[in-house]
Amino acid sequence: MTQSLAFILMPGFSAIAFFAALEPLRIANRLSGKPLFAWTIHAPDEDYAAASNGMQLRSDGALPDAPHTLVVCAGFDPLDRVRPALLGQIRRMWRAGCQIGSIDTGAFVLAEAGILGREMITLHWEAAEEFRRRYPRIPVSTELYERHARLITCAGGTAAMDMMLDDIAAHHGIALAQAISDQLIHDRIRPASAPQRTVMGLETQFAGPVVQRLVMAMERGIADGRPLAALLATEGLHRRQAERLFEAALGMSPGRFYRALRIRHAVNLMRQTRMPVHEAALAAGFSSQPVFSRACRQQFGLSPREILAGSGLVAAD
Repeated sequence: MTQSLAFILMPGFSAIAFFAALEPLRIANRLSGKPLFAWTIHAPDEDYAAASNGMQLRSDGALPDAPHTLVVCAGFDPLDRVRPALLGQIRRMWRAGCQIGSIDTGAFVLAEAGILGREMITLHWEAAEEFRRRYPRIPVSTELYERHARLITCAGGTAAMDMMLDDIAAHHGIALAQAISDQLIHDRIRPASAPQRTVMGLETQFAGPVVQRLVMAMERGIADGRPLAALLATEGLHRRQAERLFEAALGMSPGRFYRALRIRHAVNLMRQTRMPVHEAALAAGFSSQPVFSRACRQQFGLSPREILAGSGLVAAD
């Protein structure tokens, strides 16, 4: 039986995430010699969908009445063109028993439609903080993708490929999924639990297991507002021990490294969610906007507003 999918591409959707989801379906049809999947694409209020990179894809028109799966793919400003009629269509399909999914920031649209809240969802890490602020009752994970009986959500990017390959493996066998992965030069199908990102750059990947473990704890601790002392206690490390290891491996103290991570987190929040400077500062664990501004100047020689100006954005107060 052919599985039908309808993709709603919101203005500014992520092209790489969409094609990462679509191409495994195309290759599955080719390798199996059967029409396992069929798909249509749709754009709200337009006859084409415009991606964040400027690419335009022609819409197939109105949404079908009852596809097996409806997937919302979004990128920057996911709610910019959301209309009540679209939300109503999503709710209608949910009530009709369709599987509903989202890619990248498409979860914002599903949340506005009111179909989220019972099951864990995921989305792109840059937008997760804003999502939690806007929808505090909806559980959010850091997984690459979340699959439930009728709800699938994905962090976007190449994680959409892993989600689709995992789904193909579940319904059509691991052999077909691995053959598709090989066609895509994708060396392995990542599990949902694989991290969305890593802070282990060139300077930390050879720093030793203790330093790497603490760096990962710092990355998780930013969103929770955990101070360095609490992270050290959880990891069973004394401050002097951590300072000695960080100085030897990275040439800086753990406190300075953690501050740099928090600065980057705040800047990402301002860039990706247009969060006001003072809110981004508090979300990243700074006690006030002035403290955050001083940290930015020490780190980059620029104020938060000057950093955003270089990105073509305007800082909100």
